[in-house]
Amino acid sequence: MQMIFFIILGAVFAAVFLLTLFFSMPAFQKNAPASSLGKLSFFDTKGKKHHPNPTFVERIVLPIFRKFLSIFRKFLPRNLVESVSKRLELAGIGDNVKVDVFLGIKFFMPFVFLLALFFISIFFKVPTTLKMILILLVPVSYIFPDYYLKSKTAKRQEGIRKSLPNALDLLTISVEAGLGFDMALYKVAENIKGTLGEEFKRVIKEMEIGLSRKEALRNLTKRTDVTDLNTFILSIIQADIFGISIGKVLRIQAGEMRIKRRQAAEEKGIKAPVKLVFPTILFLLPALMIIVIGPAILRVMEVLKVMSQ
Repeated sequence: MQMIFFIILGAVFAAVFLLTLFFSMPAFQKNAPASSLGKLSFFDTKGKKHHPNPTFVERIVLPIFRKFLSIFRKFLPRNLVESVSKRLELAGIGDNVKVDVFLGIKFFMPFVFLLALFFISIFFKVPTTLKMILILLVPVSYIFPDYYLKSKTAKRQEGIRKSLPNALDLLTISVEAGLGFDMALYKVAENIKGTLGEEFKRVIKEMEIGLSRKEALRNLTKRTDVTDLNTFILSIIQADIFGISIGKVLRIQAGEMRIKRRQAAEEKGIKAPVKLVFPTILFLLPALMIIVIGPAILRVMEVLKVMSQ
């Protein structure tokens, strides 16, 4: 019995340690570059000069933790690891959250809550509600990382779609004013804020370190996977291959983006009345029924009371 107690105690300690380490990973990475763009200047002379000395956790604990997760990853299907890596990149957090860390959170967190439930059930008398919450957290902790990635990716792609028409207009104006495509892209990256501007800056950096324009633009499609942006990049690559004027291609693409943005706005306007039906039924109609029928019900109750006397 005493041996079982120590085994459970050790398992709970390991679960608490993993739980603490998972939630404190952003704090451990606060000195790391925020994105892949920052990596180009993070390890230069100036970056090393101002980089603080690593802490005990960064020198000892994190390497052991990453080694453990890398060993765990070897037992997983290769397709799963590649799929998660691509999804992290599409969500824009592939530079900060590694595949090993994400898979560790996804597969170990349910065991953490199971061990917590087991430990609490044996050694403490807790309400049934708390046990039900812990039981519910087991599947939720497994599904939540995927839901977070999906929502993060959707938000990022929506931001790119909203910024793309303005970016194409500015790019078209710059090219027609006499700038080369690369210089015009640099101007757009400097003036367009948000995810699209950062991605254009990354394209420029990749071209500066030796990648061709076609390779840098294709990498952009892999990192974003936005249909409108993919169409634009494909048109630019084909124009570059066949020698077509980029200015004409940009003008056509900018016009199509404006039409699509107007159509999307009209579509949202058409959907608005349908979306208002359910809030109206749930909140407005009950209050209206109380106001209209309430006095009649009170009157009927008074009449019935008088008749009963």
